Parts: sequence; C-alpha cells; structure tokens
Amino acid sequence: MNDFTNIGQTMHEYLNKGAFLVAGKDKPNVMTVSWGMIGVMWRKKIVVVPVRESRYTKEFLDKEGEFTLSVPFEKMSKEIAFCGTKSGREVDKFEALGLKKVKGEKVDTYKVGGCDAYFECRVLAKIPLTADMLPDEVKEIAYQDSDYHTLYIGEVL
Repeated sequence: MNDFTNIGQTMHEYLNKGAFLVAGKDKPNVMTVSWGMIGVMWRKKIVVVPVRESRYTKEFLDKEGEFTLSVPFEKMSKEIAFCGTKSGREVDKFEALGLKKVKGEKVDTYKVGGCDAYFECRVLAKIPLTADMLPDEVKEIAYQDSDYHTLYIGEVL
C-alpha cells in the first residue's frame, strides 16, 4: 500500500526541476509545479500540489476535481520552464511545445507523454492558504502580491 516505486528520484526531480500538473478534460491545461508532497495520509497514497488563485489550472481543479502529475527525469527542462511562464488562457501549451497528451487511465484528463513517473489523482481536499495562516517571513518570501496558493490533496488512484 505505501510503496512508491522510485519515490526518491521522483521527489528529487519534482522538487528540484519541476513536474507537469494537468487538469481539464475537454481542453486540458498543463502547468509547472516545483514544490509539494508525495506520501501517505488517511491510509491513502496522496500527492499535495499548490496552485495559486490566479492560475488558469485552478479553474479546472475546482470544477472537475481531478489532475495528473507527470514527472520527467533528467529531461524536458525547456518544456518545464515554458509551462511555468505561460498561461493556458493565452496559449495551448501542449500544442505549442508538441507535448504528447496521454489519456489518463483512472481520471478524465491527460498525462504528459515521455515522463518517467505519473500520478493520476482525485482531489480529496483543498486548503486555501490565507494571510492569517502564515508567518510574516513566509508572506514576505512568497506572497508579496497576495496571490495565495490553495493546497490540493489528491488521492493517487
């Protein structure tokens, strides 16, 4: 139940180089995430991904309650950078980068083809972060513009 294949390398790549978060079934959007958690909670394998209030992907997460996390090992740095700087409101990042959409097996969205680790997730809970929850030093580092994250806790299906 608690075994995650290659979890050490997966976490290293995710936290140091970034991963692709995809949400949306009809017009899926892909964005970059580079912090979060993978582990066990409530006797379930979980992935926690932070998404800012202003992000286009948040609309899909809130509406459909599913996402995938695709983690490339030692590759796709250009694609990770692009997806972290462009909004899906203005550009179809799958098309612009020639990323392969791979239909999820357990969720009604897509994974990014060519990655080394995949997590298909159903949102179990979401925790909107607010100014009163955070110490000043965190707000000064990460939230000078008050664009707070919501933490999505997804069950790995």
